[in-house]
Amino acid sequence: MSAMKVGGSLRKASITSDMFNKSFKLDIKTKLRLFAEYGFKYIHWCDDWNNEVLYSRENIGQYKRLIESSGLKCIDVHGTETSAVHIASEEENRLDHYVKLLENRIEFCSVVGGDSVVIHPPTDDWGSRPLEWKLDRSLSVFESVKPMCEDLGIALAVENCYPYDEKVLEHYFERYSPEFVGFCFDSGHAHLNKNLDGLMRFSDRLKALHLHDNKGKEDDHQPPFWGSIDWERVMLWIEQSGYEKPINFEVSHHPELFKGTPEEFLDRAVRSVRKAMALVHL
Repeated sequence: MSAMKVGGSLRKASITSDMFNKSFKLDIKTKLRLFAEYGFKYIHWCDDWNNEVLYSRENIGQYKRLIESSGLKCIDVHGTETSAVHIASEEENRLDHYVKLLENRIEFCSVVGGDSVVIHPPTDDWGSRPLEWKLDRSLSVFESVKPMCEDLGIALAVENCYPYDEKVLEHYFERYSPEFVGFCFDSGHAHLNKNLDGLMRFSDRLKALHLHDNKGKEDDHQPPFWGSIDWERVMLWIEQSGYEKPINFEVSHHPELFKGTPEEFLDRAVRSVRKAMALVHL
């Protein structure tokens, strides 16, 4: 299927780099080429978000060249964590390793031209400590990377992931300025946790977006209008928030939900993104 059939530029739309990582497992050069061919100008770097890969200076330079040679611009980067190494790890060595991973992604974000690194906050699912302890524990991570963030002009964007998101976000926003700590709004998570209304009050902290659809049961990460999210409401809220960056769609291909080729899935995703972007004047 030719990319020419879906038209040209997607204006201010962005796509996540890991769209095919769970299925076709395309190499990064191929993915970037396809995104550009299908009209995207911007990407959110989401590769390696759930492993302990540290990018070398050589890796960073290589990825920067690949992004630029594809005619794309990286607007922000997803930080990385695992079930063992995360923002509230109880073991000091694991917490130290998380900080190193975060510093690595902050450096990467700065080099490739982004302005924020997305991080997941603590969850009740980790260990036996209460959430309050984990939130306080995570503050040491913020303090560790704050000088680096300020020096490089990179913000941290805390993603909504759980039913108690408001409490988590307030914990950080009460302590840190919007220049250092902002909000990554994830539409799929908000839909699953039924807390969109509460999250909307943090519009002045928006730093990054993870927009995708589901049917209220699983975190499907599908294109807009595939599930049951009220896209007119979500897009209007983003527009009224004053958010000025490209609008990022965190869409993933799942073989059990879509049986076609990468090109066919991209064609579908592009049409859905265009429909969502047409709801507002962004």
